[in-house]
Amino acid sequence: MAFSPHQMNTVKTRFSSSPSSSHLNSMPSLIVFDLDNTLWTPELYQLRSIARSNQTPVAHRDVKLFDGAHAILQHIKADPDNRYANTQFA
Repeated sequence: MAFSPHQMNTVKTRFSSSPSSSHLNSMPSLIVFDLDNTLWTPELYQLRSIARSNQTPVAHRDVKLFDGAHAILQHIKADPDNRYANTQFA
């Protein structure tokens, strides 16, 4: 998705202004993760050859979680302030 220069200025202005403390403390009500080739690789359809040979894909060997995805998931899981308590994940 490409943004026009006007849209980029709107985004910069919105986030460069001083937000209220309630805005800083707000969390999203929903976070959606696209799974294949976003959280892990390869895409699951690419593992069909393993399934056809009556085997099961093995984590860390056949399917690898991206480092950045792992860091984000660990951050959410270990959040000491429990800020994601009211956030749903899909």
